Amino acid sequence: MASTLIILILLVLVIISLFINQKRKYRHWQEKSEIKNTYEQELLRSHLEIQSQTFESISRELHDNVGTLISIAMVHIKSMTELKNGNDRQKITEIDSLLNEAMDTLRDISRSINPENINRLGWQKSFVGELEKIRKTNAFTIHYSEEGEPFSIEVPKQIILFRILQETLNNIVKHSDGCQIHAQFVFSKPEIIITIKDNGKGFNYKSDNLPGEGSGIKNMQARAAMLPAKLEIESQPGSGTTVTISYKESLTQIPATP
Repeated sequence: MASTLIILILLVLVIISLFINQKRKYRHWQEKSEIKNTYEQELLRSHLEIQSQTFESISRELHDNVGTLISIAMVHIKSMTELKNGNDRQKITEIDSLLNEAMDTLRDISRSINPENINRLGWQKSFVGELEKIRKTNAFTIHYSEEGEPFSIEVPKQIILFRILQETLNNIVKHSDGCQIHAQFVFSKPEIIITIKDNGKGFNYKSDNLPGEGSGIKNMQARAAMLPAKLEIESQPGSGTTVTISYKESLTQIPATP
């Protein structure tokens, strides 16, 4: 009986030791996971700060320098109208019209890359604004729909999400050779599913040799990983392209960019 009791005590001690060891391992894993999450959040914050500063700088340069040069050129052109004959005046009027168009385009570009405008309008309205600019070209028919109740997400994530959508539209305009864009937003808190389709020529997405939009797709994938969000691209030659972005708001919050 004494030996049996000793064996039982030893077994209990072994079980307690194993339990304590497992608890320590779990605590260690939890600490490592928290450190990793904190590091990833800080890394994302740094990426966003650098990217935001870069876009703000470019927007400012476009507005202050290039915009000023175009404005001066327009003043000079207008001052020449009275000094030329009829044919020359017609050419000057056409040049003035082109400069006005260039100035409008410059303003649009400056607004679309400036993070402050995205912060002010929100990522969804900013995206609708991009669609409207494409519609005005008369090169595409736009179909936009929305389901569910929109909800707000953190500003840093809004900027990333908008850049993914912006790159998607850029790829369609530059490479698709299509004439229709279908965009659908489905809100089901805490998840957002965005689908953007075109009726263009499509491409072999699984191929190692991506077409000209390859770098754009890599940018989209990198940004989706930063959120994180699930990015799916379906495309076949002659069948257009469908881009689906699934983002689920997590409980872990990213520190706001100061």
